[in-house]
Amino acid sequence: MVLVLPILNIFAQCINATKVCIVGSCKPAYLVDPYLNLFRVKPEDGSLLNTDGLFEIEALGPDGANKFLEQGKTFQGGNWNHLQAMLEIDAGEEILYVGDHLYADVLRSKRTLGWRSAFIVPELSDEMRVFSENVPLRKKITELRKLRDELSIYGDMLRRTSADPDSEEIKAKLQQIDEDDAVIKDTLAQMAGQYHAAFHPVWGQMFNAGYQDSRFAFFVQNYACLYTSKATNLGLSSINRSFRTGGEMLPHDRLLADADSEFSS
Repeated sequence: MVLVLPILNIFAQCINATKVCIVGSCKPAYLVDPYLNLFRVKPEDGSLLNTDGLFEIEALGPDGANKFLEQGKTFQGGNWNHLQAMLEIDAGEEILYVGDHLYADVLRSKRTLGWRSAFIVPELSDEMRVFSENVPLRKKITELRKLRDELSIYGDMLRRTSADPDSEEIKAKLQQIDEDDAVIKDTLAQMAGQYHAAFHPVWGQMFNAGYQDSRFAFFVQNYACLYTSKATNLGLSSINRSFRTGGEMLPHDRLLADADSEFSS
């Protein structure tokens, strides 16, 4: 009994904090099968009562949803039609579905029902911690990459603007550029390996593969409207908060955004 009481207390808190509580929803069928039956649960003993679902809500009149929930707001089974009717929601975009199964739940709820979706990625907390701890190393890597770009640009300028590109002076400068670039490349490889191993000795960052987004990051960005490390993070924002996507950047956008860029139109 000592073990059961805390669970019952948590269950009671969940019921009091929500307008509707659904258990045993049998996802992903809940999101795709419109013929699943809805049962009302008696929290006192866990027994189930039959309901007529949508027909019962409609039969109760204009305020049918509230009258239906006054009889009990804990249910088992049902489908998305019941949920939207009980919440008096006409459009799927009014619902934010929060889940940790990207393909079975988040993708299906978004594509099939048009619900907004939030994907829970528990590993993100550790990812952000390691990222914060290695900011100096990341900055150094960025500086070295920019230095390689500058060397390449300088070498190209020498070849294009010199009166005699084959002169010994130009060849010596180009040779020095190649040697400096090789040293920087080796140093950069060591630092990149160190940064990679800080996240995971084999796989590195979850959201990056080298200098590009990983396949996982691609799916998260395309299948989820939001993503965060835990559902309770949503409590840090008002229910009226609007989240807007940032614009994607192409290579030339990054050049234009870099105030120190040596490129000009």
